[in-house]
Amino acid sequence: MSKIICQSSEFGELPDGQLSKQYTLHNPNGMSISVINYGATLTSVRVPSPDGTLQEVTLGFDQLDEYLAHDFYFGATIGRVANRIANAHFNYQKKDYFLSKNKNFAHHLHGGEQGLDKVVWQAEVTIQEEQTSVNFFYTSPDGDQGYPGNLNIKVTYTLTLTNELKISFQAETDQTTPVDLTNHAYWNLAGAGNGTVLDHILQIFSDRYVVTDQDLLPTGQIAEVKGSPFDFREPHSIAERIKDIAIGGYDVCYVLPPIINHNPQRIAKIIEPISGRTLEVSTTQQGLQFYIGNSLRDYPISSGLHTQRYGAFCMETQNFPGAVKYPQFPSPFLLPGDKYQHETSYRLIW
Repeated sequence: MSKIICQSSEFGELPDGQLSKQYTLHNPNGMSISVINYGATLTSVRVPSPDGTLQEVTLGFDQLDEYLAHDFYFGATIGRVANRIANAHFNYQKKDYFLSKNKNFAHHLHGGEQGLDKVVWQAEVTIQEEQTSVNFFYTSPDGDQGYPGNLNIKVTYTLTLTNELKISFQAETDQTTPVDLTNHAYWNLAGAGNGTVLDHILQIFSDRYVVTDQDLLPTGQIAEVKGSPFDFREPHSIAERIKDIAIGGYDVCYVLPPIINHNPQRIAKIIEPISGRTLEVSTTQQGLQFYIGNSLRDYPISSGLHTQRYGAFCMETQNFPGAVKYPQFPSPFLLPGDKYQHETSYRLIW
């Protein structure tokens, strides 16, 4: 018998009649996570507080309709390719591909207008003694949002006895296609809806970042963090140098050190100074998009709470943005017969 309990419940109905289901995993330490099959979305992460109550530390909603209506990608699985693709276009082996442009946007963002965050996935629960997982499966058809090939995708959310939320991604294709999957969870270690994250203390173990222009489109250049407001090799509060960033907040992809033996390496640590609550991030990915909700606004979230600008941070592990256009970046192209596979761990300490 597993020490981690899984409970499932209905989570609403889509306009086309498909049902959404929520799965909640509880470990004996008091930590829980919830996921839904719409968008293979992480809806909740809760940890105990000193007063014995549970503290929600990610942004989410209580109802499916709210997920259908929002524009922030709270907790969603992102793909086929995360981040921005300039002009929604790329060329591979002298053939042009034109992707869907997001509403009121000249470019392709987070998989396009109808990305993986807006479809219903098949779900399967796997119970083991030391951990329990919810596996989501989806086949993105040839031509989906302009991408070539049928892409079979598996996303797995796992809760462990050591208070880790592990998210793994696998994919296989029948035609060469770019793939760069990530999760878009928004974290606030003081508690969802509890002010901004600007006082959180951040450390990112990276000495380089991907340069972007005023529209956050990559230029193909890599720069050193040294001497810039992007340097978190030593711990700093998020607010400390925010005034030095032209766009008014962090939205930057860090270049991570090479992976050794395919094992996740620790790449970031974030501490909420009042509670001492800590998040450690480890990954097998090559990049880390760090974002602090610059585009958030006063907006209702779960449990009657509201979030705000800078109300959460995102740690989206991924390939470098623009990799479909810049051959000097790690290739995002998945070939038939090969397997795309990555894992990221979010370990909570309280």
